[in-house]
Amino acid sequence: MKPARILLLCGSSGSGKTTTLLRLLERLKPLNPDCRGIICPPGFTNDEKNFIEIMDVTSGDTRRLAEINNDQTKTLATARWKLEPNAVGWGNLILQRSTPCNILFMDEIGPLEFDRGEGLVEGFKAVDSREYQIALVTIRPSLLEKALQRWPDAKVIQIDRENQPATINLLYNETVATT
Repeated sequence: MKPARILLLCGSSGSGKTTTLLRLLERLKPLNPDCRGIICPPGFTNDEKNFIEIMDVTSGDTRRLAEINNDQTKTLATARWKLEPNAVGWGNLILQRSTPCNILFMDEIGPLEFDRGEGLVEGFKAVDSREYQIALVTIRPSLLEKALQRWPDAKVIQIDRENQPATINLLYNETVATT
């Protein structure tokens, strides 16, 4: 078996990291690979991103993960987002059960996880386990250095709206070749 590979999909907020993963997952479905983990799609009202869901890659089930942090809550929150504790617990349970698998989806490991040890911290354990053939981990540019310190052998793939179709093709080819 080939050694586990980590691909860090790096892009700023709104660059298309999550959309890339959703489109890749849809494209992979006919091949029936063992895909596990989470993807956190944004929710929009009138073209404004105002909530985030969490989706179990295996079942497709979703829950509301986060809403705009209007009251500036500090617990399980960033300046912009307030997370729902039950959804975070559910996501961590999914991540605990994600490995072993062929393709691990981890969308995203952010400042709560890296800087405060909160949020979807089971994502670290899942990626660290190396019990997959390929892990697709989304990350913001501000956390890339920390991610590469943790996973120095990871391959970084920059994502933006312009290169998204080409990136989906690249990821598809990488995952098919690996699994």
